[in-house]
Amino acid sequence: MKTPQVHATYPKTLQCKGGLRVRLRPMQAGDLDAVRAFFAALPRADRLFLRYDVTDATAFESWLPQLDNPRQLRLLAFSGARVVGHALLEPERHNWSPHVAEARVVVAQDLKRQSLGTLLLRELVDQASVRNYDKLSTHMMDTQVVARKMCERAGFTVEAELKHHVKDLDGNKHNLIIMCCNLDEAWHRMELLLEDFAPWAG
Repeated sequence: MKTPQVHATYPKTLQCKGGLRVRLRPMQAGDLDAVRAFFAALPRADRLFLRYDVTDATAFESWLPQLDNPRQLRLLAFSGARVVGHALLEPERHNWSPHVAEARVVVAQDLKRQSLGTLLLRELVDQASVRNYDKLSTHMMDTQVVARKMCERAGFTVEAELKHHVKDLDGNKHNLIIMCCNLDEAWHRMELLLEDFAPWAG
């Protein structure tokens, strides 16, 4: 069953830096082809560090059973009919950490300098609070410098670095960086980051 908070909040329109407006809502089963197209269009350098081989047409079908999970939220950002951003709030898989969720954000190449990634991360912070999480984590490879800087600006700090722990899709080993933040700190940092423009257009 979907949570009433999701229905009450979405769809919504966000205004990116530069004035572009995108429509944000939870993913639906009918979005599968648009999601495949979004990930297929990512530069290879971005796809290299994703957890799944998104060139595999079946890679996304496992997402469908979780779309109604009230503790998880998978958001899509649209410019017209095109998906330009994907954000996931996923509960920690260990039963001893029910207060922790993982945040993941992927943005189309042509929107990376328009603060869409920051806006999506801010949305996950909001929705983590709705779902009674009080801590967020995000995982990345050590070479994902831009993603790390975005998370640092949002209040995330490195809590662990696991040596040679993960492989990219070419089979090369990388250190896994685990960054975390408390929601209160993330909210404050997001307000400072976004105060130069009005991201909520209605």
